[in-house]
Amino acid sequence: MEKSQKSKTIAYQEILALGTNLRELKTWHGVLHFMPYFLDAKIKRTPQEIQACAEIFDVVFQTLDTLITSADEHLTTLVKAK
Repeated sequence: MEKSQKSKTIAYQEILALGTNLRELKTWHGVLHFMPYFLDAKIKRTPQEIQACAEIFDVVFQTLDTLITSADEHLTTLVKAK
């Protein structure tokens, strides 16, 4: 007797969603490329520039955290479904 095997497939929509997450992470990685400039201690900065840098860092950090959490949840859902 042959045992039937369930097909382990991933829906195209799931692939597109993961691709979108990856593109967003790559975009934010590009933003992080400029962070050393903002964090360079040799450059004197005004309080407004320091505040702006802090806000940029906060946005980048929160966005990356959200994207990573979303991707992790998405992958966990896919693994459990299979």
